[in-house]
Amino acid sequence: MKPLTLQRLQVFCTVYERQSITAAARLMKLSQPTVSRHLRDFEAALGLTLFVLDKGRVLPTAEADAIYNDSRFLDDGISRLERRIESLRKGTGTRLPVMSVGLFGPHFVPTALKRTMDALPGLRITVDIGTAEQQMTYMRAGMVEVGLIVGKFAEADIVSEPIGKGRLVVLSPEGGPLTRLDRIHLEDLVSVPMLGLTARGPLGRVLNESLVERGLSYDDTVTGNSLVSVPHLAKGLDRSAVVDEFTAAFHGVQGLVTLPLETDIPIEIHAITMGADAQKTAIQIFVREMRALLDEWADGARP
Repeated sequence: MKPLTLQRLQVFCTVYERQSITAAARLMKLSQPTVSRHLRDFEAALGLTLFVLDKGRVLPTAEADAIYNDSRFLDDGISRLERRIESLRKGTGTRLPVMSVGLFGPHFVPTALKRTMDALPGLRITVDIGTAEQQMTYMRAGMVEVGLIVGKFAEADIVSEPIGKGRLVVLSPEGGPLTRLDRIHLEDLVSVPMLGLTARGPLGRVLNESLVERGLSYDDTVTGNSLVSVPHLAKGLDRSAVVDEFTAAFHGVQGLVTLPLETDIPIEIHAITMGADAQKTAIQIFVREMRALLDEWADGARP
């Protein structure tokens, strides 16, 4: 018989403090026979007599005194554990490190985090921007718990969850040649000054694949390696550029208009985590809110 179990120690300590099996049973919300049985099993397992009866009272023996003195940490430890579990459940005192590609920075990430913190008022947040490769490096180093990326994904040690889709659109300078068209086909991009997107990035990769399928290529004299810079380059160099619909909505550069692409080129949006991290409450809420925001956007809701 295993001498020490958590429940036996709790029963022992409660009976010791109350000097009454009835009072201990009431406090622990157990039946009196259950408390008595736990005490008998504890004494039998230890080979010691811990209590004697005296006129209806349960008096501890010297052996019980010694055991109780060494087990007083129990209640404090259990209380600390219960408080810790409750804090994890509520998000109090926990931190959520988030990393995202830049296109979700202006609206989606802040709004999703606001909703997450409303649900978990004690949650602490750290936020960073980085490519998919940077996110995976940070995640494997334990510095990021949830990431947001765009494009196809396949890494054995990282869990990927699709949470939404976006579309590619065209940014054009006001009065540019493309603004005279109702909708833009990929073939229309070949004959006008364009800003290229690096094929290293997910948007550039998707766009280039679509161009190659049609045997097309356009002027890439200037290539933007960062989506943050693309609207500014397009305006400053008087060139059109293909970007995602989110960048087009939030770039804030005056003098540019957004034009739809007739060719539907979707981009997949994924939340990534490391294994068991996906089950953490804060991560689940954040991913849920990101998915809800993307669904709202797809339904036409705009901030």
